[in-house]
Amino acid sequence: MKYSLMFLIFTASCLNAINFKEGNKELPYHIWFGGGIGALGTADGRLININASLNYSKNDRIFKFRGILARELVILGPRPDDEVWELGLLYGGHSTKGKVSVSYLAGISYTGGIYKGDLLGSDMLNDYYEEITFETVGIPLEVQLDINVLKFIGFSVTLFADINPDKIYGGVNFSILVGNLP
Repeated sequence: MKYSLMFLIFTASCLNAINFKEGNKELPYHIWFGGGIGALGTADGRLININASLNYSKNDRIFKFRGILARELVILGPRPDDEVWELGLLYGGHSTKGKVSVSYLAGISYTGGIYKGDLLGSDMLNDYYEEITFETVGIPLEVQLDINVLKFIGFSVTLFADINPDKIYGGVNFSILVGNLP
């Protein structure tokens, strides 16, 4: 997962360097990188996540490659900690009015994680559960509201979900956007 995030950062940096090299000409496309934190909910509980994305838009269409990694933040408690990760490719439309942009996307994802099964035992501080892992293909959905503070920096609030046969989840992400924003 860390190599995927490094690849996203490197690719966005290279593509934006090309944009800056072009000077002040208005380009017919926009490329930007987003990253931040959020909350993710499953049937078993809530998780904290980090997220990253590489976005490309032209006219009113948008492509997005996103990565999400979510974990429980429990110091003492049931083991193993729940975990969800996702790599998704999404496509959709967006509308921009001034400094505000709204996007709606859907696509395909490869997602997986860990959740608790049957109780195996306990000690004074922890309960220990069977560790159940899953990996599957899903359908990611997303609605994103972007506010462009400057031409190359903005903020985003994203509502997202992933529908899959093993572990359906959804949540909200807060991100910082860097690049050639629409």
